[in-house]
Amino acid sequence: MGDSAGGGLALLTVQAIIAHQLPVPRGIIVISPQTDLSLSGESYTRNRLTDVMLNTDMTKWMVEVLMGINHPDLSPNNPLFSPLFGKFEGFPPMYINVGTAEITEDDSRRLAEKAQDADIDVTFEEGLHLMHIYPIFFLYYPEARKTLDNMNKWIQKI
Repeated sequence: MGDSAGGGLALLTVQAIIAHQLPVPRGIIVISPQTDLSLSGESYTRNRLTDVMLNTDMTKWMVEVLMGINHPDLSPNNPLFSPLFGKFEGFPPMYINVGTAEITEDDSRRLAEKAQDADIDVTFEEGLHLMHIYPIFFLYYPEARKTLDNMNKWIQKI
């Protein structure tokens, strides 16, 4: 389980587990995962004024810090950094949560499509008009509480 950059790291971890033929977890939950460090999703522009938790300029800066501006041989499209460009064959069931007002919305949608194309059982839940990692605000938003309840039910099933 992971949210935001941690969601991307959780996906990268499962990809590495599969590549090294280690036992795969029974499931993976990602909340607002950042899956594409090239920031190529349209939501980075479309939702730049609606996501109150994360902004595109800050995200670009974080990618530059991670990748290093003096290392042109490192590509944000590299699947070692951006799990969206990696393989999903062999993945366990996946629960993806995203808000429709967040800049990483397209990362989650494209992740769901790619995982489904690899015949992975995907549960996709979106929070209408909600921001990046909205489930952490469960004390304030009924939608966030409902999302956490849905995640709990999903965990019980796997």
